[in-house]
Amino acid sequence: MVRLKNLQKKEKISLPRLKVLAGKTLERLGQKKAEVSVLLVDDETIQGLNREYLGRDNPTDVLAFPMREGRFPAINPDILGDVVISADTARANAIRLKTDFDFEICLYLVHGILHLLGYKDNTVKEKKEMERLQREIVTDYA
Repeated sequence: MVRLKNLQKKEKISLPRLKVLAGKTLERLGQKKAEVSVLLVDDETIQGLNREYLGRDNPTDVLAFPMREGRFPAINPDILGDVVISADTARANAIRLKTDFDFEICLYLVHGILHLLGYKDNTVKEKKEMERLQREIVTDYA
């Protein structure tokens, strides 16, 4: 199950499209029963979350809050966690990278889901593998 909420007002975002992409991503990764919440916000909101939970006082593209980590990961293993996406950062990156805004949002969604499933991007090798997989999924389903 995928729950989406759009709290930002600047950008028009297709929630049904994101819901389908999230569902297809979970299915592809063997997580048909998984539950994910996705929140679309502005830079101010994501910066506050980034500061509060990660100690980084800057906006970012996507944050993932996995429920399978921490003190009680087995309470409900089907709940993967929350993905928070900044539409402001997606727009800025789309302009900077000369890509499509919707493509950026889709990349961030898949990236966040991968993090919820334990994928890391701390090393060059991990980052390349994650980028390859997320681009493959977005290309196949978005």
